[in-house]
Amino acid sequence: MAQVDNQILSDLTVPLVYTPTQDNPASAGLRHNRTPKPHPQAQHMLVIQTQQGEERIYLEATTYSIGRHSANSIVLNAKTVSRQHALLLRISDTATGNYFFRIVDGNFQGKRSHNGLWINGKRCFSHDLKDQDSIQFGAEVQGTYHLSSTPTEPPRATDVTSSSPSAADAAADAGQPRFPSDTELRNLSDAALVRLSSFPELTPHPIIEVDLTGKITYLNPSAMSQFAEIDQDPHHPLLQDLLQLSQHNAQTHFVREVQVDSRIYEQFIHCLPASKLIRSYLIEITQRKRAEAVLRESEDRYAAAARGANDGLWDWNIKTNQIYYSPRWQAMIGHEQAPLNNKVEEWFSRIHPDDRGQVEHALSLHLAGGTPHFESEYRMQHQDGTYRWFRSRGLVVVDHQHEPYRIAGSQTDITEYRLARDQLLHDALHDGMTRLPNRLLLMDRLGQALKKSKRHPDQRCAVLFLDLDRFKLINDSLGHMIGDELLIEVSRRLQQCVRDEDTVARLGGDEFVILLESLANEAEAIETANRILKQIKRGFYLQGHEIFTSTSIGIALSQAHYEEHEDLLRDADTAMYQAKQSGKDRYEVFHPGMHSEALAALKLENDLRHAIERQEFQLYYQPIIALGTQQFIGFEALVRWHQPERGVVPPGEFVHLAEETGLIVPLGWWVLRTACEQLCRWHEQYSLEQPLTISVNISSRQFAQDDFVDRLQVLVESVGLIPGTLKLEITEGVIMEHADSVAEKLMAIKALGISLGIDDFGTGYSSLNYLNQFPVDMLKIDRSFVRKMGQNESLEIVKTIVNLAHNLRMGVVAEGVETEEQMARLLAMNCDYAQGYLFSKPLKSRNAQQLLAYLAQEDRAQPMIWPQALEILAQIKGLQS
Repeated sequence: MAQVDNQILSDLTVPLVYTPTQDNPASAGLRHNRTPKPHPQAQHMLVIQTQQGEERIYLEATTYSIGRHSANSIVLNAKTVSRQHALLLRISDTATGNYFFRIVDGNFQGKRSHNGLWINGKRCFSHDLKDQDSIQFGAEVQGTYHLSSTPTEPPRATDVTSSSPSAADAAADAGQPRFPSDTELRNLSDAALVRLSSFPELTPHPIIEVDLTGKITYLNPSAMSQFAEIDQDPHHPLLQDLLQLSQHNAQTHFVREVQVDSRIYEQFIHCLPASKLIRSYLIEITQRKRAEAVLRESEDRYAAAARGANDGLWDWNIKTNQIYYSPRWQAMIGHEQAPLNNKVEEWFSRIHPDDRGQVEHALSLHLAGGTPHFESEYRMQHQDGTYRWFRSRGLVVVDHQHEPYRIAGSQTDITEYRLARDQLLHDALHDGMTRLPNRLLLMDRLGQALKKSKRHPDQRCAVLFLDLDRFKLINDSLGHMIGDELLIEVSRRLQQCVRDEDTVARLGGDEFVILLESLANEAEAIETANRILKQIKRGFYLQGHEIFTSTSIGIALSQAHYEEHEDLLRDADTAMYQAKQSGKDRYEVFHPGMHSEALAALKLENDLRHAIERQEFQLYYQPIIALGTQQFIGFEALVRWHQPERGVVPPGEFVHLAEETGLIVPLGWWVLRTACEQLCRWHEQYSLEQPLTISVNISSRQFAQDDFVDRLQVLVESVGLIPGTLKLEITEGVIMEHADSVAEKLMAIKALGISLGIDDFGTGYSSLNYLNQFPVDMLKIDRSFVRKMGQNESLEIVKTIVNLAHNLRMGVVAEGVETEEQMARLLAMNCDYAQGYLFSKPLKSRNAQQLLAYLAQEDRAQPMIWPQALEILAQIKGLQS
């Protein structure tokens, strides 16, 4: 081999390859999906070290994918390795015909690995590999890249020995493929020449040689296996135009791309004029070309998206401070006709001063690696001077030293979204009708006020809990629209009574809460409450109606013991309830004793719930007298509660509570049935000249039941009641509350032979029109008017009621008659009936029965007048109670 053709050897353009060892099986942590053919020599090699062992991979293909997923070329079974962790790309040097390997973090779509790619201890995105480079894949897998003649030798490509570094050595040190020069070839030993001459036979890349006539003079094994029919096809793509290129090209080395079937090759062509030969060295680049096509498609898609997207796009080169704004981005701020320059100040100078700081902070945080992406919402000034809301998102790109050099993203106009969101937020925190803060916002502000009071004890806060008096009657009588307008007007007046820093809130219904802050003492809260009472008592003029109402106010001031703002609101509510109980149209300041009163009320409610089951209620019967004849005509049934622990509980203490809890309904039916049954028994036992009547009060809740008339009919028929002997008394409020449906219901009741009366007439919000519309038989004058008949105003009211009833052919009953003077006045007015302590207190059932027994004596020729009855009653021991 001493006479080896140096020209042939110098024309070799194949890189050196490693010779795989046969004693290093693949470890459990790594799998190589390409099985390399063993060669006696090797050049590019990747040594992978895992916890299970080491494997050497000889790099022969143009592209390798590395990762945990089984579809990768090199599979690394480690938890800290991403599914597609990195790419190895073979890069050709068209000037020299050599190649090297580049490793890139992530996959073909640009998605980077989770734990990154570390080269020689530094994280990077892309790196051109050099001999002995250390590669870290996650925390468990280590790799080393080698470029040498054998896996264990230093990275030298030849047997050249020299005491000083040569240009070839420098090339090897730089990590580039090593090619011998002509001088070195002449100095090579025979053994080295033999070794070099075997490279074409061993390289996995096809090598083709043709003479100047186009005849193939040489094919290496790789070329013969890949292009078996090439010597029979003079028009083969690899041979096409080859002679013309060599003749018309002044250079002896050039490169072109050639497609053979579905594969694409880089064809490195070397013309040898002295030998009259043309040699081609082929590297398959199919995968690379596909990757480039994907990249071009992605870029085209990006360009199309930028042109047609609704969002604006921006791309900022941090190194040069140049930024690209898409046409849509510029149009968003009114710069379609006057494009912006490519300075970032064009963007930031337009951001609202209140928002710029947070935008810059979010951007700096992302550039420093503190967030996965940049995102910020801000206001930016439009060309017309207004501000619009935008949301900007972006992602930073870093260089091989992990330093940011570019950030790109999009900008979305979210003005309508922000306005809608702000409106939703406002609606969530405000009452929809009055636009006042609702409970949620109130509780937040109350919590802040309590914290402030704890920090500054001299600055107290107070809660005023308001409930409109008689609002339900107004709402039901005049309609919900007027009721709503009244609430709106009340809210306006409340706001006029407080300072700007105070909060007026509506909890719902007719309940309002006022939070007063920075108070020096209790007197300031009371002063505000008095202003409110005065303002609310003024008349309201709504849709042609003059409406009068009032409010009850509970006041609770912050104290050191308040930990929860709910407690302060609860105490104000308790004080408001006390104001209601004390007569309405007033305020009450909370004191600790109210807690015990509230607990007592709660216990009373619980006892009331069990009272019906335990039969603790009794009926008392108060006689009703015909004033003109002084004759006894019947009773009014009145309920009394005999509580085992408290004794007799007055109706004033439990009837209102029964109304609130709904217990009035079962209690009302019990009273009605018991009274009717008792009346029937008396009619059976005693023979009286005229049948007795019995009057029973019906509550609003009981009357409002859909099946009230049906149940009443069943009751009347089941007890066998004499028609005309039962009188039901309802209040004005019941009629006005159910004005739409009450007429039909009252007519149905009348059809059952039941009389109807209006109880406490003149005390409610009445409309005289309904007296003509509804089948009412009797008006009952409230005891408050009878008691004050000594005053001219009340006397005239009583006269008016009596005359009104007679004009409408109705009877009149005066209740609460206690003196002879009162009776005389009523007689003078021609009042029909009366009841009260002047005649008799309510009687127990057995006492009423004794009275009826006397009246029914057979030897009495004339009906007994009431003065005679009084003498009889006085003789009956324990008759009255």
